[in-house]
Amino acid sequence: MQLAKQILAFAFFFVVSQLRAATPNDWKVVQVDGRDYVSFANVSQFYQFPRFTQVNRSVSLASDRSTIRAQVGTSEFFLNTVRFFSDYPLLVHHDENLISAIDVAKIIEPVLRPNRISRAKPVTTVVLDPGHGGEDSGTAGPSGTEKEYALDVALAAREQLRRAGLKVEMTRSSDQNVSLGQRVEFANQFSDAVFISLHFNSAPAGSGVETYALAPAGVPSNTATEDHPATTDTQIYPGNEQDAANIALAAAVHGAILSRVSVFDRGVRHARFLVLREIKLPAVLVEAGFLNDPNEGARIASPYYRQQLGQAIAEAVVTYQRATNFQGNETIVARAGNLPAHTHSILESLGASLPEKPPQTPSALIETSN
Repeated sequence: MQLAKQILAFAFFFVVSQLRAATPNDWKVVQVDGRDYVSFANVSQFYQFPRFTQVNRSVSLASDRSTIRAQVGTSEFFLNTVRFFSDYPLLVHHDENLISAIDVAKIIEPVLRPNRISRAKPVTTVVLDPGHGGEDSGTAGPSGTEKEYALDVALAAREQLRRAGLKVEMTRSSDQNVSLGQRVEFANQFSDAVFISLHFNSAPAGSGVETYALAPAGVPSNTATEDHPATTDTQIYPGNEQDAANIALAAAVHGAILSRVSVFDRGVRHARFLVLREIKLPAVLVEAGFLNDPNEGARIASPYYRQQLGQAIAEAVVTYQRATNFQGNETIVARAGNLPAHTHSILESLGASLPEKPPQTPSALIETSN
């Protein structure tokens, strides 16, 4: 706790210095109820979107490569075709449509410009984490259990990732018990790696896929599961060192799944699951569908469908690698040529095709939101 206070104190003084150094014309911060917001018009200007429209509370920013669409008064927006849940609601204030500064810093910036993520490393290893195992079956559908389906998807992803020239480590490769702590400890042994935890969902009513990255410090989780124990926890965790890389990886994984299978988009969200909190690598957790939904459960029970999910995971890692390391990773991408070709469209959704963007970063917003 003392360490967290020291980090927050340091961050406060750093924020002040960054705000004083920031170019006044870059960001016009508006305070609403004590929270920092910026207008969508300001976002459009900063990222040089040539087309910006707003009709009442509907907002659209568009270029030849990227789009942002939002409905003010909600807590979600779309970057290209991928749905993201904002950490704070989108607001209208004095006739301006606003988005919180933390959502610009922690979602829009790293997804639009992943090649500028300072802590992103070239990926040599992928740690796959099939959820549950052994006596813990997870949720279940009429034809199978979460533990067996998650493992099957991981094995399919492992095969494709190896074909792409990447090393693959698995927290479990058979039906065995592995605690959450053991999964974290295992993953943290590897450097130049990413971590992907694979799960399936269950609820009285629900369908679709959702992807989680660790919630930034200072904001509540926006999990779809309301009773998640860490929903209101806002402290700093080891995984927060990778905030930008986490959301870029989540965008790649979510976009790849949507491009490969027909499934309802439940969005990219922030949460504080233990395997995300303590991981020191870029990390995501995927809930790849609802086993208890009759139609979706039947699709998940199909080996072909699970193979498609595994291929999507592999494509996502190649996309993330290409996007975050725009220069110097041509070898990995070239060796991924035998993967089905969705990579280009996913890269565009990540904004990696925008190296010509101006060199400045929204540093004041990024530091404010830490």
